[in-house]
Amino acid sequence: MHSSPKYWFFIILILIQLGIAWLVLSLLKKLFPYYRNKNVVYTYWLVTGAALLVTTLGRFSPSADLAAELMRLAFVWLIGQLAALIILPFFYGVARFVKARQPRPDDCDKNDDNNITRRDFLRGLVAAAPVSILGVTVYGVYSGGSNIVLQRHKLNLPQLPVYLNGFKIAQLSDTHIGFYFSLEKLEACLRTIMAEKPDMLVITGDLIDEVALAEQAMQKFAEIADQIPYGIYFCWGNHEYFRDINKVRQALNNSPVTLLENTAVRIAKGDKPFYLAGVDYPWARNADSQIAERGQMIGKALATVPDNAFTVLLSHHPDFITNAFEAGIPLTLTGHTHGGQIALFGRSLLPVQYRYMRGMYHQGDMHGYVHTGTGNWLPFRLGCPAEIAVFTLQG
Repeated sequence: MHSSPKYWFFIILILIQLGIAWLVLSLLKKLFPYYRNKNVVYTYWLVTGAALLVTTLGRFSPSADLAAELMRLAFVWLIGQLAALIILPFFYGVARFVKARQPRPDDCDKNDDNNITRRDFLRGLVAAAPVSILGVTVYGVYSGGSNIVLQRHKLNLPQLPVYLNGFKIAQLSDTHIGFYFSLEKLEACLRTIMAEKPDMLVITGDLIDEVALAEQAMQKFAEIADQIPYGIYFCWGNHEYFRDINKVRQALNNSPVTLLENTAVRIAKGDKPFYLAGVDYPWARNADSQIAERGQMIGKALATVPDNAFTVLLSHHPDFITNAFEAGIPLTLTGHTHGGQIALFGRSLLPVQYRYMRGMYHQGDMHGYVHTGTGNWLPFRLGCPAEIAVFTLQG
């Protein structure tokens, strides 16, 4: 059993954020004399402290609209500081350049209009930095997470049995139901899915962040279960372990959602039967151990699958795509990365990277997909919208 993050983890995060706040304030003081005012400095640290308190305690509080709104405001400030740490050094360089290029008093009369215009423009550009940064973070927090895109994929699979031609699978992943993904939002996503008339719905982990909502979430799935011919299936993510996996398991047991935990289930019979397999989340701490753990998990999941079966694999961790390619599995659906959540031209800007980060990957006739997540536990997205994915299988 894997427990929630220890308290020291949150202490380290707070210390890192305080360091970022100090560096940002130092840069602001160099750029703008206004930030040297004692009252401004006190206010800056007061807001930073309040934001850290809200984001830390909020994770241990029951879900509530007011708490979620306070968390969003706090993240606007804290993420804005991180963005400022990245962007302000550039503007500091611009300010130094402006100062070095200022004309001597004797030269002012010669090109007065031109010099003032250029100098004022560059100074205005520097002065606009804090407002621009804050604007981007407000957009990323309040708009980035609310825009959920429907992604339709048509997959040509030579291995597909004839009777599965046109079979449609809908995928949810990383909803993180709780502060930033309400039951109402889940219900709206399910309405979108049902409009696509899928044959199957799969959920690739990190479904629940607020376990008090688990039973109600399962009720939402129960309301649509009889309209999905081949059922609803789920595999574990890491956040189920972080929160309370036993309570989530209990909610699943009382629902029409089938848990695939290093197991497989036969979906359809025939000369080439259709199997759906699902694996657990690997917790090994180094690369070699994780490779071994993934190998054991997928070995268990495929133990009862006949050699001639058409198989789809569900996994939260995208590294299982490598295992699936090695095992000859035609289609693997994963999540976990959220696509990086912050991206430029489709590429994640975050330092944490995975071999399979976002979208569709291919090896021969095999496909592996990394879902960008339908929700998020950190309320900020930029250039990487949340999604619902629908796959139509074609032979």
